[in-house]
Amino acid sequence: MSISDWKRTIYAALALPAFLAGPAARRWLARRLLGAEPRGGPAFFAALAAFPFALLIWFLVWRITTFGFFWTEAGAAGSWGGPSLIGAWAVHFFGALGMSVVAMWLLRPLTRWQVRDL
Repeated sequence: MSISDWKRTIYAALALPAFLAGPAARRWLARRLLGAEPRGGPAFFAALAAFPFALLIWFLVWRITTFGFFWTEAGAAGSWGGPSLIGAWAVHFFGALGMSVVAMWLLRPLTRWQVRDL
């Protein structure tokens, strides 16, 4: 997971709303985050397919980052990796990491279909 993968997730999350904002917004977004020009045609469907993967990645990042804030002793016994907070956090972290790697891998072709290289 490199910085370009994280930029790709930001682009995938914002590309669909950028279609509604118009071509200038799409052009700015693609140049700024991917260093490329946006494509027309099937790019909308690629943006539509990429959007849920980007949301999944950012949800997992948010959820793992804030995992300890939602921890209760009552839920500890039934949690994966519990009964300790660190055990549950580690199990959820590695599960989220695996899902994020796969989602970022799927975002590569989906964002490539939306832009053409400069």
